[in-house]
Amino acid sequence: MPRSFGPDSTWAPPGDTVVAVEGGTFWDAVAVGQKLGLEALSILEGETARRPGPVIWDSRREPRIYFLVPPRSGIEADLPGGRLLSFGDYVAVPGVLVIEPPGPHWLVPPDPGHPDRLVDPLLLASALRRAVDSCWVTVRVSSGQQFQVLAGEAQVEGKACLRCNTTEPPLRPAGRGSVVDEVGAEHAFDPVFCATHLESGAASKEGAE
Repeated sequence: MPRSFGPDSTWAPPGDTVVAVEGGTFWDAVAVGQKLGLEALSILEGETARRPGPVIWDSRREPRIYFLVPPRSGIEADLPGGRLLSFGDYVAVPGVLVIEPPGPHWLVPPDPGHPDRLVDPLLLASALRRAVDSCWVTVRVSSGQQFQVLAGEAQVEGKACLRCNTTEPPLRPAGRGSVVDEVGAEHAFDPVFCATHLESGAASKEGAE
């Protein structure tokens, strides 16, 4: 169901319009290729309880993901695979009702209760770094749930929590995982989870089959 930005929004276009908005005043935008952007968003959603901040998906000729971050955050110095758009750069911003393709639409609409809350630049930079060096793995836990998650080398080697990437002990095994290599061969591994995610069932309902 479409969500309104609310009366306090100072920059959102109305209705079902798409408006070119210059960065640098209300927000800057981090432009990322579609694949890397979706992977970074998956990590961000896991770290923010599915409230990463506003994200635009422009699915036209060269699909891009745009993360809206606070202006002048300094994130441009730490953007693997991304480009900062600020003063002099324009982003096609969807109106309040545009939540589906074709064309630019909200992949994550702004929070209607906090319309000016933006993506945390430090979390975004961390998510982009992790996404660059990560791959999708499948995990089956003892409860029978199965889910997919982006995992880095330390996570696949069982040295870091598969959910939050922490290396702080205690880390405990829960279930079995598999990863597909560059030639399509599947390899098993033993995922570990920190106490917090182990107690929550290791696998949330997100992505469960």
